[in-house]
Amino acid sequence: MSDNILRCSIKAVGGWGQNYTNWQELSELLTTGATAENTASSPKPEIIPANERRRAPLPVKLAVESSWQATQSAGLDPKGLACVFVSGLGDTQLTDYMCKVLATENMQLSPTKFHNSVHNAAAGYWTISTGCMKAANSVAGFNESVSLAILEAVTQCVQEQAPVQITFYDAPSSEILKPLLKNDQSFSASLIIEPVLESNQNDSNLLEMQLVSQATEWPELDLETHLDTSYKQNPSARILAVLNMLTKDSADTVLLPLSAETSLQLTLHNPKLVN
Repeated sequence: MSDNILRCSIKAVGGWGQNYTNWQELSELLTTGATAENTASSPKPEIIPANERRRAPLPVKLAVESSWQATQSAGLDPKGLACVFVSGLGDTQLTDYMCKVLATENMQLSPTKFHNSVHNAAAGYWTISTGCMKAANSVAGFNESVSLAILEAVTQCVQEQAPVQITFYDAPSSEILKPLLKNDQSFSASLIIEPVLESNQNDSNLLEMQLVSQATEWPELDLETHLDTSYKQNPSARILAVLNMLTKDSADTVLLPLSAETSLQLTLHNPKLVN
């Protein structure tokens, strides 16, 4: 095995967004373009206790919902599962709120809203709700957030030889920030990845990751209209470039931008639609 290639396998997926409420519906959307009826503006993750769920902001609900779906599909107890959460935009609604309040003479912020404004709010709600005591990292990289989170999670998975949950989530931008951060759609997806032994190179959904000294743009995808809009506007929806490979009949490779001069090359071998 090349020294700069890391391998893991994709064990399970969860998701929530416009026109889908789980990975099964999202995979159908990716393969056939068929949309499901989803008129809800927000998921209702049952793992968060009711009182806390009422106070939780939309980005938190998105992240926790897809995380719970993925762990349940994988049959893993979240208490023992390290996790990486990534949002390219953060909670722009709360950022907008705090800036407006701090610009007034009163300057009295809601303690709950201030508490929810931190970038690791989703990881906090998740670990408290599930009792998780493993590492919970929260990262951000704007348009390169997906690449950064994959690099972090796969490296951790291989180094620790333990499964890792990766959750990508972004909510619509606040109106005042839309000229800068144009995103009108909610999106969340979670992956459970696990280590691969040298003797198991024929595993389904074997993912190879390699850093490449090359600039690149996000790959063009042939997607259903709403998914295409999410892919282009929502930083976390760029994970669709990876999820799309799960729907293929043979191995596929994508090159994802990581920085101005570095890309992340991902190759998926033996693709198989996970539950």
